[in-house]
Amino acid sequence: MRVDYKKKALAGIGRLEGLVKTVKTMIEKDEYCPLVLENLLALKGHIAYVQGQVLESHLHTCAQAKMKTAKDYDGFITEIIRTIGLSNR
Repeated sequence: MRVDYKKKALAGIGRLEGLVKTVKTMIEKDEYCPLVLENLLALKGHIAYVQGQVLESHLHTCAQAKMKTAKDYDGFITEIIRTIGLSNR
């Protein structure tokens, strides 16, 4: 993984860890449900951010090696689509 993307992904993971603890505490303390839901939505946003960093790094580091032939190219596209959940194939 490229260092710049790795650094951003790890920072995002750190934010996720903090949010998970916050949500757990909120649930334990029976805090107002919409506030809990807001924090859960923030978790989803941070997960998407980390996914984006990993995907972008993958495209920069692995794509060229994976796409030597037309068959490889098609396989790589299928892999990416499947991995990010855009296809149920």
